[in-house]
Amino acid sequence: MSGKTPVEPMDPSKKNSPVTGPIEEESTVMLDGSKNICHWNGQEYPEGTVLCSEGAIFECSFGKWVKQKEGC
Repeated sequence: MSGKTPVEPMDPSKKNSPVTGPIEEESTVMLDGSKNICHWNGQEYPEGTVLCSEGAIFECSFGKWVKQKEGC
């Protein structure tokens, strides 16, 4: 994963997408018809965006932030 965008920690007073993960190697992915945009502190990020916050990596996947196993 390259191009990690550093961001401030999530501010609960602003719009944020749910966080999930880390995802194990064998997992089931559920798809829905929603837009694939994630929010972090009120800002929109497209599908596939990778953020770094407080030493953790989050990737936008199907409208949710997936926390990765490795840190930034």
